[in-house]
Amino acid sequence: MSDEARVLEAELAPGLLRWTISHPRKRNALTPAMLATLEARARALRGEVVLLDATPGPCFCAGYDLDALPEGQLDAPAASAPDAPLITASAALQTCDALLIAVVHGEVFGAGVELIAACDLRLAAHGVRFTVPAARLGVVYHAAGVVLLRRVFGPALARRMLLAAEPIGAEEAHRAGALASLHPADALARAGEEFAARLRQGAPHSLRAHRELLRALDRGGPTGEELAAHEQARRVAYTSEDFREGRAAARERRSPRFRGG
Repeated sequence: MSDEARVLEAELAPGLLRWTISHPRKRNALTPAMLATLEARARALRGEVVLLDATPGPCFCAGYDLDALPEGQLDAPAASAPDAPLITASAALQTCDALLIAVVHGEVFGAGVELIAACDLRLAAHGVRFTVPAARLGVVYHAAGVVLLRRVFGPALARRMLLAAEPIGAEEAHRAGALASLHPADALARAGEEFAARLRQGAPHSLRAHRELLRALDRGGPTGEELAAHEQARRVAYTSEDFREGRAAARERRSPRFRGG
């Protein structure tokens, strides 16, 4: 296995991708180049389902590669924050035209916790632990990241993460609603692929409209514009070929064959 820091992409089926965080020498720590790859690929998505995982091992992601963080203070007001690549990658994941499913094993730290929180859904193995060590490193986490962690893990767990740098176990995260499901480690990859396959069976316009409204609710919305877009999507859906196919399939007791029309 290569020690090169990279994000691997594989097409498992039409419309189904796997992105694998791979940096074995540093326990899958994220470099600026890896985050730039995630941002660029996220912005290029057009309705796919994406599984986000990491190379096998005891650590899913060791967080931001500390060797990539500059020391000292920023010299100019316009200078980019040292963690700017994480901020832009996280934002791209949260706004991309795709459904993202994190498939998580082992230990997850810092930036890795934020990336899996930026996904629409999270599946994890029993024994996974999530840690945000900002207080131990002497850094102040960016505001959008704090909001995201609080939204996904809930107020109490986010406080324990950020103020006490306390590891949060998978079972506790699952009870708090941060995880869609828990699985034995040897069954996790298969569970992720089966879950993704179920999502891909849905009508594309239905998945997109519900995804966008759920994301708007997560952001504290929806705004009037977002509600109007949702209502328009509803009206279009009722006149679509996919709606006719869905009704026909229900009457004929068969699986629908949606085409996105």
